[in-house]
Amino acid sequence: MKNLPAAVAAALAPCLAAAFSFDDVHFWAGEGTNSAAVVVDWSADGAAPLAWGWRWNGDATAADALRGIVREDPRLHSLTEDGKYGLSLYALGYDRADAAAAFRFDYNGGNIVAQASDPAALVAGGWLSGGYWAQWTAPTGGSFDASSLGYGNGLSYTPLADGSWHVLQFQRPEWGWDTHPLAGEPAAAESPYAWRVVDADVLAGGDYGDPANALGGPARTVPGWLDIPPTTVNPASPAWGPGRLVTLESATDAVGARGSVTLEFDHDVVDDPRNPFGLDFIVFGNAMQTIGGNAYFDGVSDPATVVFATDAVVAERGLVEVSADGKEWFAFADGPWADGFAPTMSHRYDPENPDRALFGDSAYTNEWWGAPSDATRPVDPAVSAAGFKGRSLADYARLYDGSAGGTGFDISGFDLPRDALGRKFVRFVRITTLDPDDGATEVDAVADVAPATAFRNWVDAHVPFEDRPGFATTNLCANGAPAFVNAAFGLAPDAPAPVAWAIEGFDPATRELTAPLAPFASDLVFLRSSATLTNAAWAVSLPYWTGTNAFGRPHLRVPGADAPAGFFRLELHE
Repeated sequence: MKNLPAAVAAALAPCLAAAFSFDDVHFWAGEGTNSAAVVVDWSADGAAPLAWGWRWNGDATAADALRGIVREDPRLHSLTEDGKYGLSLYALGYDRADAAAAFRFDYNGGNIVAQASDPAALVAGGWLSGGYWAQWTAPTGGSFDASSLGYGNGLSYTPLADGSWHVLQFQRPEWGWDTHPLAGEPAAAESPYAWRVVDADVLAGGDYGDPANALGGPARTVPGWLDIPPTTVNPASPAWGPGRLVTLESATDAVGARGSVTLEFDHDVVDDPRNPFGLDFIVFGNAMQTIGGNAYFDGVSDPATVVFATDAVVAERGLVEVSADGKEWFAFADGPWADGFAPTMSHRYDPENPDRALFGDSAYTNEWWGAPSDATRPVDPAVSAAGFKGRSLADYARLYDGSAGGTGFDISGFDLPRDALGRKFVRFVRITTLDPDDGATEVDAVADVAPATAFRNWVDAHVPFEDRPGFATTNLCANGAPAFVNAAFGLAPDAPAPVAWAIEGFDPATRELTAPLAPFASDLVFLRSSATLTNAAWAVSLPYWTGTNAFGRPHLRVPGADAPAGFFRLELHE
C-alpha cells in the first residue's frame, strides 16, 4: 500500500488485514479429525473476543465443545445448567492475567451473580433482564466472518461441523434484544502448551517424524491394535500412533548424532510462586511403567485389577534446555530428564461417571475413565516410580491427584531475565536426545504449569501425598476451622484458631486496608462492605491487591469513590 495516498491506505487497512483463521487459534482442546472454533465475546471495553479450538470425532454439539474447552482450560470458568432444553449458559469467566483468580458464580433465582477476585479477569453473567449470553453461528470456512452471524438453536441443538465457527456474546442489559457488533476481531486465547516449532533435527517421515506433533496438549487416547481396543494414555499404555509424538532421531548420519526439537510458547512461562511444588513447566513423552513379566494392559480390564509388580520405567532420556530469547540457553545438565517419570495419565479413573463419548465411533464402551486429567498440574516431585510398585493402575490415577503426569521443571535456579512482577521467565524449550544408541527421546507436549489457588498449595504443603485426593475444603483442621479458612489465613493444620477474623487496619482517608491474610489469598477472598453494621443488604465490593507490606500482609484497595466505607465482612470462597 506504500503507493496509495495515506488517507486511502488507512481506510483500506482493515479490509486488507488477514482475517482470523483456524491457523491463528493457539489453544486446541479435544482430540479427533474434525475441527471447530468457539469465539467468546464478553462485550467488555478494551477486551477482544477470544477464540478456542475444539477437535472431535463422530457427532458433537456446541454444548460438547463448550464443556470440553472449559474442562481443559484452567483459566476458563462457567456457570451452566443441564435442563429439559439442553445446556443453558449463565456466566463465563476468564482469568486473563493467569492470577489463579477465584470466580463467584450463583444462579440466585435468575439474578445471576458473576464476580472474580482479580479485577483484571473477564467475567459476565446474566439471564434475560440482567443481560444474557447469546449464541450465534458464523459461516463455515477456514476464516472467521462476522458479517452474517446466524442465530443458534441452543448449545445442545447446534451440531458441530468440520470447519464451523460458533460465537458466544454477552448481551448487555442496556442493549435490550437488539443485536450488537462484536467487541472486535477475535484474538487467540493463550495456550498453556508450546504452539510453534522454532527448529528441529528430526528424521522426517512416518508417524513420528513431524516435529509439530510436539505442539498442543498431550495425547489423550491411543488407537486400537490387533485385539486390543482403543484406550486412554496411562502408565501401562503410553502414547503412540499417528500425530501423537515426535521421535528425536537425528536426520544426520554422524556417529552419536542427537536429534532435537526447539519449541516456543505464545507467552512467558514464569517462575510463579503460586506454581504447585515450585515447578514451572512439564514435558510429556511416552514413558511407561512395566506391569511385570509379560503382562500388559488389555485396554478393557478394570484398572483396579491391573497391578504393577515392578518399579521399572521404560524411559528414553532427553536433555532439556530453556531460554527467554532463543539465543542464551540454560540446561538442566543434571536432570530431570524428558521422557521419564512420571508417565502420562490422560484421564481420571472414575467408573461412576465414565465418559461414554471418549472413543468416538469405536465399538468399545468406556467403563472406567472420566474427565481428562490436568496437563498443567505436575505430579509431586517427591514421588517416584517406587511409590507405585504393588499398586493398581486405579491407585496410580487416584494418587496423581488430577495431574496428567509428565516431568516437571523448575527454572528458578537459572540467571534468567525477570518480568514486570520480578518473576524469572522463559519462552523457549529445547529437548535433545541424550543417548541415541539407547533409543531416541519421544516428545508429546510441553505445558506451562498453571498457578494454583492458595488452598491447593496449602494442601500440597501440609497434607501427605497419599491423603490429598480425599482432602477437601470441608475437612476441619485441629483448630476446628475449615481447611480453606486456615489456608487464607496462612495457618498450619495444627495452628490455634485466629484470635479474630475481623479485617484490621482500614484507613478511611486513603480507603486502603491491611488484611491479616496469607500471600496470594486473593483467590479465596471477597470483601463485602457496608456503611453500617446493621445493613443487611451488603453491597459487593471486590478488592484490588496492590502488594504486600513489611509484615507480609496484603494491601487491598476498595475500588470506586462512592463505595461504602467503614465496615467490611470477609467472605471466603474456593
